[in-house]
Order: sequence, then C-alpha cells, then structure tokens
Amino acid sequence: MDYSEKEIMLQKYAEANRKLSLAQEQLEAANQKLKEYEEKAQKAEKASKMKSLFLANMSHEIRTPLNAIEGFSRVLVETDSQDDRMKFFEIIESNNNRLMSLVNEILDLSRVESGEIVMKKSSTDLNQLCDSIKNLFKFRCPETVKLSWKKPNMAVTFNTDANRITQVFSNLISNALKHTSSGSITYGYRMLDEGSNIEFFVQDTGSGIKPEDLQHIFNTYVSRDAENNNGYGLGLALCKIIVEKLGGKIYVESTVGEGSLFHFVLPFEGTIGGAEPARNTTTSNVRTIRVSGRPDNKNKKTILVAEDEDSNYELVKIVLHKRYRLIRAHNGIEAVTMNEEEHPDLILMDIRMPEMNGLDATRIIKEVDSETPVIALSAYAFEENIRDAKDAGCDEFMPKPFKVENLIEMVGKYLD
Repeated sequence: MDYSEKEIMLQKYAEANRKLSLAQEQLEAANQKLKEYEEKAQKAEKASKMKSLFLANMSHEIRTPLNAIEGFSRVLVETDSQDDRMKFFEIIESNNNRLMSLVNEILDLSRVESGEIVMKKSSTDLNQLCDSIKNLFKFRCPETVKLSWKKPNMAVTFNTDANRITQVFSNLISNALKHTSSGSITYGYRMLDEGSNIEFFVQDTGSGIKPEDLQHIFNTYVSRDAENNNGYGLGLALCKIIVEKLGGKIYVESTVGEGSLFHFVLPFEGTIGGAEPARNTTTSNVRTIRVSGRPDNKNKKTILVAEDEDSNYELVKIVLHKRYRLIRAHNGIEAVTMNEEEHPDLILMDIRMPEMNGLDATRIIKEVDSETPVIALSAYAFEENIRDAKDAGCDEFMPKPFKVENLIEMVGKYLD
C-alpha cells in the first residue's frame, strides 16, 4: 500500500470518527431532552396529583361544617327545650364561621395569586384579639385537647391588620387541631429586641412534622401528609403570604411525636401599656349540650360511632340515641379496640380521623368480624372515595352533609 492510499485511509478513518463523535453528541443531546421531558412530565403528574389531593381535602373541609349546619338546623326546629335550642344555635353559628373562613381562604388565595391582597392597618388591642380567638374555637376544640393562651402581664396596642392577624392565628390553630388528638395547644405573643419586634406563636403537642416536609410546609398544594387525608391545605400557605405582606417572617420547628411550634415575627409599631391583672385564660372544653330523652338502655342495640368531630357526633347522638345505645370512638385505633370490647351491632365510621383513619380501622374490624355492618360517614365524597370505602369493607357509604331521615332509614335497614 503506497503513501497516497494510506493517506486516504487515514482521512476516511478521521471522517468516520468525526461522524461518530457527532452522532454521540446528538445522542447525548437527545437523551438530555428526553430527561428534561421526563422531569417535566413527572412535575406535571405530581402537580396534578397534589391538586387532586387538594380538591379532595377542600371538599372534606367544606362538607364537614355543612353537615353540622344542615343537621342541627333540622334538629333545632324539632327541639322544644330553649336551652338546647341555644346550644344548637351556637354549634350552627360556629360551623357557619368555620365555613365562611374557608371560603375566605380560597378567595384570598385567588386575590394573592393576582396580586390584589391589601393590608388595612389600625390600632389593635392584642389582648382583646387573643381573647376573641378563644370564641372562634369554642366548639371546635375536642375535650381531649386543652386550648390556652399565654397572656403577658401588660397591655399592648399594635398598629396592624387585626383581621389578618386573626386569620393567621386561626389557620395555625386549625392546623394544630388536625394533628393533635390529645394534649395541648398554646398560643400568644411576646415582645422581642427591646420592643422593636413582636413574636406571635402557636405551639402544640401533636404528631409533629417529618423533617423532609418542613421545607415545603408553607407551599400551596404541597403536603406529603395530604395523601393520608390529613393535610395542611391552604391555611399555611396563606399564613406565609400574609406575614410577609405585613413585613415579617414565619418559621416552624417540629419533632415527630412531640409536637410543633409555629411562630412569626413582625416589626412592632404601637404602644406598650401598664401591667394588667392576671386572669385565667384557659378555654373551657366541657361540652354543655344536653339532650332530652331517656338514658341509654342496655336492651337497645348498640351503635359504635367513630367520629373525631364533636359537633358531628352530637348530631348523630341526638338523632339516634332514643332508639339505640351509642358509644363513641375518637379515632380509628379506639374504634378497633371498642369493637373488640363492646361487639356493637353496627358501626358508623368516619374516614379522616387522627391516629388511624377509618379505612384502615374498617379493614382490621372486618378481618376479625366480617358480619358487623359498617356504614361510612364521610365528607370525602368523590367516586374514588366511595370506591375506596367499599374496597376497605364498608357496607354502605353516606356522604356528609347527610339528611337526618336518610341516616335513620339506613341504620334501620340493618338494625330494625
């Protein structure tokens, strides 16, 4: 092979290498684009899933107070006792405020996303504001949770948007109630940096937040715990937005199994007055609703009601207690235990409950005793929720809010 032939071969080899290198570059570019498309698809799928979970949670949050409003409105008309009428009216009013608060949160999110949220500051007595918060949660705090606020020994007037501060407090306490089945929730405020800043706080002894969730806790639609139907919803995202609009910062500290501390710091503009006499500020969690009629009779058939919401349980109790003996479980674990101890004739099972949800509780109960009928009463009322309840072993599904006569009819179908 002469020199010219070798040169031609080298040129061909070089050209082949160049084409190979170009093909590798094109393959790498194609792989990179494919990776980007996959990441976008995963993000889109995750966003779609989180929005679906968000809508399911919002459906539950709306239907729960509606159930109490509709049910107690019906019972109110049929009650002769003036004392009972007033108690039922207070429950209706409390749930109405709860529903209105949720609607306002949804509207606020819409305004925030369009940049329309406006802060209206005025001189605000913080002790009066904190006192008023107790009334907001008068019928929302269960007997197993003690709600109190640490009142400083002074009067403080703060130039701020009182409605927005109340909204942040309300959202933080509502979130604490979701994750605290027993224990305490404490809220209040204190002065920092010799009066240049003020710190507000809400502390609970609940289940706590996983470390990997802390960095996303204030993001809209993002909540790992939402997959267990006990998510954080819109409230925390709105808290962050409101606090930042007021010129402050919001923080969270939490230990799984021990509880969480949410606190936000705002620049202080106002006056600090003299000392005030200390008063007992712990809210009363004693339920004063009295139901007329004869006490439960051992000869009556027994219904186990698994329900963590006091107002929802009171409604079921008022409707059914004259004909049946009612016992109550506050969560799924209690429902499983009480089923084994009491052997009820029928179970009314809420789905979203602390400690253990109603679906898991139903599965365990049905494994032990497949004959006991379980009726799911849930504010999660999408088709997939009904399907999940049936798959878990529930014999019937009744969405909240339910009609009183429908509940009586369905229970009678199994017990009469």
